[in-house]
Amino acid sequence: MDSLTQIVLGAACGEAVAGRKLGNRAMLWGAIGGTIPDLDVMAEMFTDRMTAMAFHRGFMHSMLFAALAPWLLAFLARWFYSQGVYRLRGYKLIAMFIWIIFFLGAAAGINFIPVVLNGQISWYIFLPTLLLGAWFTWKLWQDYWRRDLSLVQAPYRTWVALFFVSIVTHPILDCFTNFGTQIWQPFSDLRVQWTTVSVVDPIYTVPFGIFLVLAARFERTQRIRQYLTWAGILWSCGYLAFTYWHKQRANDLFEQALAAKEIRYNRYMTGPSILNNVVWYGLAEGDTAYYYGLSGFNDCRPGFDKISTLPKNHRLLGHVPYDDKAYHFLRWFSDGYYDVLPFGQTGDTLQVNDLRFGLQGDTLVDKNYVFPFLLFKDKQGKWDTYQHNRSPQDPEKFKKFARELWARIKGKPCPH
Repeated sequence: MDSLTQIVLGAACGEAVAGRKLGNRAMLWGAIGGTIPDLDVMAEMFTDRMTAMAFHRGFMHSMLFAALAPWLLAFLARWFYSQGVYRLRGYKLIAMFIWIIFFLGAAAGINFIPVVLNGQISWYIFLPTLLLGAWFTWKLWQDYWRRDLSLVQAPYRTWVALFFVSIVTHPILDCFTNFGTQIWQPFSDLRVQWTTVSVVDPIYTVPFGIFLVLAARFERTQRIRQYLTWAGILWSCGYLAFTYWHKQRANDLFEQALAAKEIRYNRYMTGPSILNNVVWYGLAEGDTAYYYGLSGFNDCRPGFDKISTLPKNHRLLGHVPYDDKAYHFLRWFSDGYYDVLPFGQTGDTLQVNDLRFGLQGDTLVDKNYVFPFLLFKDKQGKWDTYQHNRSPQDPEKFKKFARELWARIKGKPCPH
């Protein structure tokens, strides 16, 4: 899931474990614990892109890491408070700067949505965001910079429990997406992917976050604080259960559509499209092609009425050694759901598309894949790969896709 969602989940876990002892600090440290596994994205600073991409959602998202890391983190947290580091002006200044940068990033993301959909900023979103930013900065100044922070006293086992719960829930939540999470590293590189929820789903995140914000307004000894926290956690669990039910419905509808069109296939998968759990895609693998379609649960008659054929073109990879590192990575990363397109004028560069992320729409138009890679030969003549960046004109195509997706979320009307 996206970073904001993992922060909300981690904060809720921290509050549930240690809220009565630490107050809002439990949410803060839970949010930090919930963020730590995603620090594996920094691997690209130290290694090549392919290795870094394989490392993401690897060991730092494993059950073993969740079992070991809390002991060290608990020790560091106890040292941090016992030495009074949290009261130093220099530390406060750095912490405030980080929180403001985080808020600006979140605000930019929220305001970017209407720009994508309508081509211009929405004042109905921008002005409340601006006011919220002013209030947030004022609260940091009044309640953090100017206030003499209270002592923190919590046993070591409380810190261990806080970090364990906030870290272990991160990879579990990631397993619900289609990216794949290597929770059994270093013993297995199996990528667990249940594919019931989008990597960004505001219907999951926003209500969960509201419950936590409300809980933070009450004293740590008040019962309503616990009720609001657990209401958010129950919303999280209930929504994930709801997405599993949606997946079963999508599976049934896709199987019916494939049978009705007499499409023979070896395996298939379904998953929600980005930002919602209403419009689902289906992807079936045949011998020479994949079959792809969309269905919306808000449609008058939900079902995969239109199914597009995507030729595999795996023969284009015939000159690439099967055991080559780059080729193996693409097969492993995509779970074998990939097709191939020529790229450029020579056969030394190919576009390999991870079909688990689908298309921008329900039909292949001008290579509108969501997650394409380029497979190419480097200067030493070895095969290499990286995720393919969009060309300059693609933002316009994405705007069109976003508008079409929103219309599909609202549902297709019944034919007259």
